[in-house]
Amino acid sequence: MKYLKGKTAFITGGGTGIGLQLALQLAAEGTNIVISSTNQERLSEGANQIRKASPDVKVLDIVCDVSDRASIKNVKSEITKAGLQVDILVCNAGVTTSGDFHKHRAEDWDWVYGVVLNGTHYCVQEFYPDMVERGYGQVVINGSQAGMVPNWVTMHGPYTSAKAAVHALGAALRPEAATHGVGVTTVVIAGTQTEIMKSERSRPERFGQPLGIELPKRAARRVPAEDVAKQILDGIKEDKGWVCTHPDLKERTKQYFDEILAAYDR
Repeated sequence: MKYLKGKTAFITGGGTGIGLQLALQLAAEGTNIVISSTNQERLSEGANQIRKASPDVKVLDIVCDVSDRASIKNVKSEITKAGLQVDILVCNAGVTTSGDFHKHRAEDWDWVYGVVLNGTHYCVQEFYPDMVERGYGQVVINGSQAGMVPNWVTMHGPYTSAKAAVHALGAALRPEAATHGVGVTTVVIAGTQTEIMKSERSRPERFGQPLGIELPKRAARRVPAEDVAKQILDGIKEDKGWVCTHPDLKERTKQYFDEILAAYDR
């Protein structure tokens, strides 16, 4: 999508981190912004930051729990009431837990899958058909290197498998969407300076108490969120099928897929 001025982007998980940085960069291009998250205070702070930086664009901040389909439908209703339509959908919201597979309870799986996987396809189901009807739009699905190479980072089982699923969703949707003039970009994100490891603070009561397993902090190179957002913005403008934020992980990815390809020769 080369022309962003006057378009409207809806970004889930847009109150902090990558979502907020992308919102700031899109707003600087003249794009109207709708951001959502589960925390009104952080959401309002983010929205005010966007308004201050880009006073000429419309900015909406709407509390939304993407694991709840009705909450997403409410966001769409509020966007319509404001006289806007979603031209760019960014499925960015994500949460994770830490611990062994066998220590995860049903509610831990339900929460992570609810946000990462269900939240993504709920948004696609709600906004993609409108893009098809209009004949244009861009869907951005934020995945993870952990989902691309599932044996790379352990102790995040639900998150890793849910991210692998959203990669498949993006890849499967892209060729179909292209026939309707809609672009789909799947983003493979690795170590970034975000607050995802604090995501238990936003866990809804219906998913129970935090898992509460403390793991040693893993040393990792984490790039600024604005750098990742810039790569995503380029992906939107150029309708890239894939955006991979950490080129230094190419060899590790190749190793993983080479192991799979070798199995075809046996």
